[in-house]
Amino acid sequence: MTVSQSTDLRIRPARPGDVPEIVDLVQAAYRGEGGWTTEAHLVRGARTHADEVRGMLADDAVTLLVAEAVTELERPSDSPAGGAIGCCYTRQEPTDVNGLIQAELGLFAVHPSAQSRGLGGRLLESQAELLTAAGVDVLMIRVLQSRPELHAWYERHGFVRTGTAVPFPGDPSWLTVEGLGMDVMERTLHRG
Repeated sequence: MTVSQSTDLRIRPARPGDVPEIVDLVQAAYRGEGGWTTEAHLVRGARTHADEVRGMLADDAVTLLVAEAVTELERPSDSPAGGAIGCCYTRQEPTDVNGLIQAELGLFAVHPSAQSRGLGGRLLESQAELLTAAGVDVLMIRVLQSRPELHAWYERHGFVRTGTAVPFPGDPSWLTVEGLGMDVMERTLHRG
């Protein structure tokens, strides 16, 4: 099933055969050079690995989407024909004590050569539509501190800072800035 399709882009649920491309895409976006989303100056090591992505695909609470370029014009020169140029997942949490359902957004990546074309916003809105239809009330993301440009992007897309920070979820020795954490941001999803 295709989630969203336009003349230049197809957004669909990820499949097991997509795992290697997703890993390469995420590594290029977060640890590579050339894209505005790189964290290579702040975090070392792999951003994800195949077992983690396969685990996401096996988790019923996770929706992992990939975006593919439909035309040659939109496809980065170093990506395979029909290959993933963007991805993101959400993990839906059980209803909380206030009766709200929250989902976490993560593994959100756009290939560096396809960035700044609106693809990230389209991926985000595809996830938001799916979550809204599923009855999710709040979309949450953890954004690496020292990345004001990322905070600003999420704010332009309806997220607000909660004032909460959490520790970096990976190995602290990967950080090039000691004590760097993650800021929690949330976006309310409106039904109807």
